[in-house]
Amino acid sequence: MVKGQGYLSFLLRLWQVGGGQGATWRVSLEEIPTGERRAFASLDDLFGYLSERTKPRALPGEAAATEEGRSDRSDAGATPGVDQSR
Repeated sequence: MVKGQGYLSFLLRLWQVGGGQGATWRVSLEEIPTGERRAFASLDDLFGYLSERTKPRALPGEAAATEEGRSDRSDAGATPGVDQSR
């Protein structure tokens, strides 16, 4: 597996606090390459963090090329894969 900008590696620890109906899960997430640890008070907090970390992002140099491509194209609103020239 290639490690780089498109790769994340974590050690996830979960433990339950309280008992019965009031039990909640606590979470610790350690980023493997850096050793940085984050604590979360709920699974929802963890999922929010992971969602933010995995949002699509432009690679360096890609954003400028994408913007140039959009401004120069006359078919910017066209459906991909459909020939609009007819």
